[in-house]
Amino acid sequence: MNLFGRRLLLYLSAAGASCALQRNGQLSEAQYLPSEEEGWEAFNALLIAHPDTPVAIAVDSVDETYRSEILPRAWGRDRAEMTERRLRQVVHQSPYRAALRQGRERKATTRGDRYLIMGLTNPEQVRPWLDIMHLRGTPLAGIWLLPVLSASLVRRFHLVDPRLLLVSEQTGGLRLTYLEGGELRFSRLAPVDGSQHDNPLEGYADEIERTRQSLVGQRLITREEKIKVVLIDPLNTLNDLHGFLPEAAGFQCFSINRGRLLEALKLPQALLAESADALYLSLLSRAPASANLMTAEQRAGGHVFWLRRGLNFAAAAWLTLSVAAALALLGDAWRLDQRSDELQAGAVASRAQETALLTPAGGASQVEQRLAAVEAWNVVRLRDQHPNRLLEAAQAAAEGVPGIQLSRLRWLNTIDAEAPRLSIEGEFASFTGDYRAAHASIATLAGRLGEKLPTHRIEVSDWPLNTRSGEVLEGIIGGRTSARFQIQVRMK
Repeated sequence: MNLFGRRLLLYLSAAGASCALQRNGQLSEAQYLPSEEEGWEAFNALLIAHPDTPVAIAVDSVDETYRSEILPRAWGRDRAEMTERRLRQVVHQSPYRAALRQGRERKATTRGDRYLIMGLTNPEQVRPWLDIMHLRGTPLAGIWLLPVLSASLVRRFHLVDPRLLLVSEQTGGLRLTYLEGGELRFSRLAPVDGSQHDNPLEGYADEIERTRQSLVGQRLITREEKIKVVLIDPLNTLNDLHGFLPEAAGFQCFSINRGRLLEALKLPQALLAESADALYLSLLSRAPASANLMTAEQRAGGHVFWLRRGLNFAAAAWLTLSVAAALALLGDAWRLDQRSDELQAGAVASRAQETALLTPAGGASQVEQRLAAVEAWNVVRLRDQHPNRLLEAAQAAAEGVPGIQLSRLRWLNTIDAEAPRLSIEGEFASFTGDYRAAHASIATLAGRLGEKLPTHRIEVSDWPLNTRSGEVLEGIIGGRTSARFQIQVRMK
């Protein structure tokens, strides 16, 4: 059962009922509901005040049955079918039944899983309350027998004794619940008649002794075995009961009083004063799911309710996220508008400052004309180069290569030219027809130029022998051959 969220907790007994509201695991608004019509009207008013709030019910009744059985091990659908079939056989007179699995049985003679089969044999005790819930469309979270909640109480107080008899005063009488190793085995509700004894606690002691004899008859304990009796005393009214349960009679008596209950269960002090049943209502949120007595139809209705609530929650979450995203986008748009206004204001201020600074120089038009003149001068300056250093370098490089004779040095520095360059033309004074040697000498000359002019690009534009496939080979057969070449020198 979910500890969080919001739900109504209802405690039913033959003498009346109690109800409390649970919010996120905390109990509040505990109140007593009378039996019959007056209590039903009060419950109907609660459902109206808390619409669509699931209701969990704890039933404290003499009309209950418990039977411990060992069934073969099974899982999933097989286990559900097996336990349902056995429940119909054992608790055939009521639709409110459950099989609580309590672990494996490891005895040599019997192997399997131990189940406690339980049922509410009088469905009429819960029918009027369920009818009101059906009328109001209130979902049912579950129905549990009150003794099932005792295991949670035992774990909370770390009661590790192998055999315990829990005794508590309830609205309908004295509740006696027997547990072995923390697991429920047997329980009974004893309606105590105080008129038979001067002290009502004597009647309680008699019921405890009858319960011990019943446990002996069921072979849950031996006749000589002592049993530990734990008195659950939220109102501190059972202190004198220790004197009626002497150890010589086979009892070991131990009390859990109001202070310890409030501390361990984190209950408000006024809550138990308003309703002693609030103790078990606080344990209802931890009831085991397998002990839920709901019918299959009630479970299906609960599933539909939770599915509808889940869809509504998802839709609300999606709507919330959409609204948050839209608000975030609107916020971003507003911030961008603010930033745009700030930038525009800054641009206007910059233009005003620029105008103020340019006014002494004649205005923006005069500055632009001067900038254009400077740019034109830079272009002319790049072209206005003197070729003296290049000519000297070309002459020096040619003198270092035997056989080469420079015939023409031309400096090109026109507006239409891509860039200023030096064109070097030459030939071999006495050429014998060895083009391979001529090409090697020209390459040597280009290399020397590159060493002397590292900031320039050296390119041989014409070789003595033109080997390009797209050109036409021309010449005079038998005439005197020559080896002319041309080199271009440009800035990198």
